[in-house]
Amino acid sequence: MGGRSPRERLLAGEANALSPTELLAIILASDETPEEAVLPSAQEALRKNGNLRELSHSLHSVLREHNLPYDESVRVLAAYELGKRAGQMKWGDRALTGRPEAIVAMFAHLEDERKEHFIAVLLDTKNQVITHQTIHIGTVSASIVGVREFFRPAVQHGATSVIAVHNHPSGNPEPSPEDIAVTRTLEEAGRILEIPLLDHIIIGTEDNWVSLRRQGYIG
Repeated sequence: MGGRSPRERLLAGEANALSPTELLAIILASDETPEEAVLPSAQEALRKNGNLRELSHSLHSVLREHNLPYDESVRVLAAYELGKRAGQMKWGDRALTGRPEAIVAMFAHLEDERKEHFIAVLLDTKNQVITHQTIHIGTVSASIVGVREFFRPAVQHGATSVIAVHNHPSGNPEPSPEDIAVTRTLEEAGRILEIPLLDHIIIGTEDNWVSLRRQGYIG
């Protein structure tokens, strides 16, 4: 790389060639301390946290450990949040959802969540996303994810169909008995309301996910 610093390579448009350690070093560096000086600390932070996903959960503490000034810490955290949201918008709010893969791409950020997020995705007559709304955060069960709460946004926005999405923080997307019970309850309610449940997608980690329609739980 001709002896260039990670920051110089980043500004030269070589972001894809930078390692996670070098990217973290750019964050931790300051006017007084160049990236090269904090590379060992960046490497140790990644080693302690296992990977980038785990590091994202402890970013506050990593910044404190390296005594980054308050204003810089705030900018780093804001940049991380913007990056996460940009990933969520990868397909756009009007993405076509003919395949569950499109929905999985839209909600890939759920891989990073440590609690279950149950989301209603509202679709129009062309199976395009109108909007989506988080219905519940926490363990999923039929008694918690109520029919009224799930379908209220669909009625308010005039959706013609819905898709349920939630994550399994354990990383294993295989549906639990509670997941199957919730799916059957919502499917029956959607049939009565004439707002059919097209699918229920469970997102795990490492690009693992399950479509309950493909598994035969939705007719």
